[in-house]
Amino acid sequence: MNLRPLTVARLGIYAGLAVAVMSIWLGQRAGASLDYDLLRGVFVFVIFAALGFGAEAILTVDWQRPEPPAPAPPAADSAHEEQV
Repeated sequence: MNLRPLTVARLGIYAGLAVAVMSIWLGQRAGASLDYDLLRGVFVFVIFAALGFGAEAILTVDWQRPEPPAPAPPAADSAHEEQV
């Protein structure tokens, strides 16, 4: 898979930021205290950012199977070489 460097991680940061802001906003509307909402928002952001960087690491590893060894050249008969 050919991705630009840190593409998935960047999307994880954006998603984490959006979900964290939404979490804070919904918490405020539900009547939770601001410090609890901020703590929950930071926690959500860190989890989403870690998932983004983890997915980036997994998807961009350039794992390739080792090439099979080349076949050995046929062994030359010493009897045929002496006759020539």
